[in-house]
Amino acid sequence: MRYHSSAERPWQNGRGYRKRRLLEDFPLPAEVSLVQEVQFKKGDAMPPHLHKVQTEVFYALAPGSITIDGIDVRMGRGDILICEPGEVHGMSLVEEDFCFLVLKIDYCEDDTVWL
Repeated sequence: MRYHSSAERPWQNGRGYRKRRLLEDFPLPAEVSLVQEVQFKKGDAMPPHLHKVQTEVFYALAPGSITIDGIDVRMGRGDILICEPGEVHGMSLVEEDFCFLVLKIDYCEDDTVWL
């Protein structure tokens, strides 16, 4: 697991815009297999599971928590969390509405192992 807080990344001003580099120290492959938005409502739960092959990059669109290998990670809006193959992740109880984008690397349909 790798956690990147967007609050720790500096903004740079451009001509009519601003930007910040969120993942410059994590080597991403040239291609992402799938990008999806995932939404949870307060009171939902997602059982623990792992992926044998795929890496998931979570980008928080709203604040919320996810557990990876027994560690509760509180994500702020714009934070990034990288879940490597074999890392057990899930949510025992969603405390507030929460959503994130998931970039799936090396995605395949039968890669999820529910525990």
